Amino acid sequence: MSLSGVGNATAGTLAADAIKSLLTKTTNKPATKGDLKALIETLNGRYHLVKNMPANEFGQYPYFDLVEGVLVYLSINTTI
Repeated sequence: MSLSGVGNATAGTLAADAIKSLLTKTTNKPATKGDLKALIETLNGRYHLVKNMPANEFGQYPYFDLVEGVLVYLSINTTI
């Protein structure tokens, strides 16, 4: 293993990554934490009503907590 071989491998890797980045469409790139936070804000808050589940025995409706990733039951008069 020589220093020039390591340099050539590094240059080749950088060139391949640059080409791959240029040819990949924005829609096919992975989401970042910033993208996910923007999506949560777009969905108007932390909780999203689950429409295909009935209310529980206390009259509370199911909501998906986008931050915690869990299902919670909230009353209708709860501010979301």
